[in-house]
Amino acid sequence: MNNFEHSYLGSVNYEESVDLQNDLHTLCQKTQGSYIIGLEHPAVMTLGYRAQASEEIYEAGLPLAKSTRGGLATIHSEGQLVIYPILNLRNLGLGARDYVQLLLETTQTLLKELGIESCIDSKAVGLYTSKGKIAFCGIQIRGGISQHGLSLNVRNDLSLFSRIRACGIENPQFDSLESYSVSHTLGELYGRWVEIFKEKLI
Repeated sequence: MNNFEHSYLGSVNYEESVDLQNDLHTLCQKTQGSYIIGLEHPAVMTLGYRAQASEEIYEAGLPLAKSTRGGLATIHSEGQLVIYPILNLRNLGLGARDYVQLLLETTQTLLKELGIESCIDSKAVGLYTSKGKIAFCGIQIRGGISQHGLSLNVRNDLSLFSRIRACGIENPQFDSLESYSVSHTLGELYGRWVEIFKEKLI
């Protein structure tokens, strides 16, 4: 089961992306379809369902959205690739941990193809290079169907992360594909990510 409907949508407001995911979740329940959407968000702070704004935000000034994903605080902004797979994990035979590992391993493979070495951190869930955190993962599973997903720093403004206690860590370091002179568009990176994801499911 590795046939997915997928498309890169460009810049999408965070709240609109949540509505779209909910619509695709309903469709997935009805049709057993599989969907992977890629996009970028205008700058926004998001808090996972366990996070409290008073504990995670140092400096306001950006829109704030409460999310149903796991994890704590993060920031999405232009130039960051965000990927939301809406998949029936039961049909795929994937538990939550295996699914998160699959998302991270797919992203790690993409980075390796670009000449970037990274390692997976299963506690502060994401991918790290020698310079800092480059990819983030936060999911929700509802009725066996996944929502939310991962984000990859490509050419977004990393200074925005100083406004929050990102991923529950004090003063973390961050990295992006831009520091490796990667010139691919977000759409191109998304397309290759989907190909790798499919290959890993075979």
